Amino acid sequence: MPKFQLGRKASDWFVTLYVLGTLYVRFQLEPQFQGNFLISVGLGAFALLFLWALAKSKFINPSWFGLGN
Repeated sequence: MPKFQLGRKASDWFVTLYVLGTLYVRFQLEPQFQGNFLISVGLGAFALLFLWALAKSKFINPSWFGLGN
């Protein structure tokens, strides 16, 4: 069974939209944390861990918009 894999440009856009989306959600939830920044940092770390797992499993193949060449 073939694996589903995004191309380089699609992966770059996915990463960009994912990071912007998670930042938006974190900024929306921040007032509800009542100054407890560790929860926000934990959510951010979990979001980055999920992104790392997608890259490690080769679901996404980001080229960082050609900056790595």
